Amino acid sequence: MKVSKVKPYEFSSENLKAGTKERFLVNLGELSSGSELNIPVTVVKGRHDGPRVYIGAGSHAEEAAAVEAVKRFASTINPDEISGTLVIVPVQNVPAWTFRSILFPLDAPTSGSVNIGGLRSGDPEGNMTGRLLSILTDNIATNIDFAIELRGTHLDSMNYPFTTLCYDTSEPEKRAKERKDICHKIGNELIRCNPAIPGGILWILDQRGAITTAVEAGEGWRNLEPFPSIIIRSIKNFCKATGSISGPIEMPQIQVEYTKLANIFTTRGGMTHMYVKPGQYVYKNDVLGEVTNLFDEVIEEVKSPFNGIVGRCTLLPIVATGGRFCNVAENNDGKKWETRKVPDLEKQIRFSGEPRVHN
Repeated sequence: MKVSKVKPYEFSSENLKAGTKERFLVNLGELSSGSELNIPVTVVKGRHDGPRVYIGAGSHAEEAAAVEAVKRFASTINPDEISGTLVIVPVQNVPAWTFRSILFPLDAPTSGSVNIGGLRSGDPEGNMTGRLLSILTDNIATNIDFAIELRGTHLDSMNYPFTTLCYDTSEPEKRAKERKDICHKIGNELIRCNPAIPGGILWILDQRGAITTAVEAGEGWRNLEPFPSIIIRSIKNFCKATGSISGPIEMPQIQVEYTKLANIFTTRGGMTHMYVKPGQYVYKNDVLGEVTNLFDEVIEEVKSPFNGIVGRCTLLPIVATGGRFCNVAENNDGKKWETRKVPDLEKQIRFSGEPRVHN
């Protein structure tokens, strides 16, 4: 399939013929070597009318499982399966991806935020991140009805799959209900509910009228199964919920909404020993793991602050004071969670946490 190289002002996803699928490289700029930086975009125009849907990954470029999922989805989706238009960007933050970094490292911190998630608007004449956000929101993701970002986590950890439901108390009741319904139909067991934080691609699209959400799953800089398949399931369910794709939605046996999340950090420096895993239910004061010093003495027991479900666990054995250890989502129905039927893909998640063996 051919790829069209275009300038941002030349790109359009609205004038394609029905029943077509086209790939683009939208020029962002160049590196100091003169090498071009281009944003890859796949546009799928269905044969029937329907919504305009934006699907993106890699705003934090180390979240490789999400990138893998979106590029696989884009490569296999058929225009005959689509109503409306899909605008798909497997790597949004191409400059960061180029440097194998969470953010673009060459942006000067004094020239504005280098975190794409913290910017409330793009800047076509600003630093690289500002230019990137401008192209994504002003040229690529135009007139969008629904948008989803697929994410993972950072290099140090693994996330159990969850959907983010960002709410705005000033939002009309009908729109809020539609957002919540779509977030549930994405089909993940965990749904994190929190107020919308200004900034980033989804926030900008939301301000322009799109209904937006995000999914997180996997490990930083790894695209190992089952996480890409879990994220592809989420994308397909999202498209079905928005009316872009027809067919039954794949739902888990139970879903848990949570608003209170404890991010747990170490108070000591040393080596970690994780005793729990993502998706495990824990009770208040359960030992989540330990930190040992270099004399093999236990210098800290890390305990759960309340009953809940472990969401993220560290993968790194080395921590300093203040190192990320894990997080726990508050939930007081342990029996329901522990006796549920675990979805087939989630059953395949492997994590090495277990109590260490003393000689």
